[in-house]
Amino acid sequence: MSEMTAPTTASIQEAVSRTTRPRVWRRLLRRPLAVAALAILAVMAGASLLAPAIAGDPNSFVAVERLLAPSGTHIFGTDNLGRDVYARTVFGAQASLTVGIVTATITTAAGVVIGIMAGMFRWFDAVVMRVVDGVMSFPIIVLALAMTAILGPGLGTVILALTIVFVPGMTRVVRSSALIASELPMVESARAIGAGGIRIFWRYILPQCTTPVLVQAAITFTTAVLVESALSFIGAGLPPNVPSWGASLSEARSYLTTAPWMWGFPGLALILTVLAMNILIDNVRDILDPRAGGR
Repeated sequence: MSEMTAPTTASIQEAVSRTTRPRVWRRLLRRPLAVAALAILAVMAGASLLAPAIAGDPNSFVAVERLLAPSGTHIFGTDNLGRDVYARTVFGAQASLTVGIVTATITTAAGVVIGIMAGMFRWFDAVVMRVVDGVMSFPIIVLALAMTAILGPGLGTVILALTIVFVPGMTRVVRSSALIASELPMVESARAIGAGGIRIFWRYILPQCTTPVLVQAAITFTTAVLVESALSFIGAGLPPNVPSWGASLSEARSYLTTAPWMWGFPGLALILTVLAMNILIDNVRDILDPRAGGR
């Protein structure tokens, strides 16, 4: 009986998975807010990829063009050093999205492996969760600031620091889902017929963690973008020669009323990126959540 249960359950789950993916996209595209969020993220991603082609040198400054209002020559105006705000905003998208995407990708990969192993092996869980609890006891911004202070400013340093900070949170989320999945009848049946740990990992437990992993990955992305901007705002993130939305907001502090375009456009780009990702993942979560009926 056990030998028949596991393959049958697996085949049913694979069939459901194949039919669910296109259905998610169809339902997502029927939601106006989700479509708007996708469009915003596509524009931001396109701008970051095409930054060298659609914007000039973000560090080039002309002293006589300081604090110019938006015009045909400088559509976003210029800053206090005569640099083009449009170029700095576009290249700032490149830096912020790179930090967010790379951090979320590495965090998700590491957190999924560690979290599922913790859910499958009790001895591993006892060791890893003590480390996770210790790291998560520190505020995110404080821990990230301490690591960047030790390693020095730089894009790689910020990504490394944020990855170390966010992996424990991803690990805890995945572990919770893995603990539930490891008790499912199909996993017990797979163990009964002698399925190996790797097969159980990939075929039975990992698919059960998809929704929480997607949600946590999106949260990691938005938080990484915000933390990178916060670190750059206080001068502890990216180096001065790398444009960043946070650095642009920091430079605009003395010109809040006299040159609102200095902080308005970078701030708007930051807000739209974070808001769009939150709206998108909320809609995806609602569609994938069976308790919501996939509405």
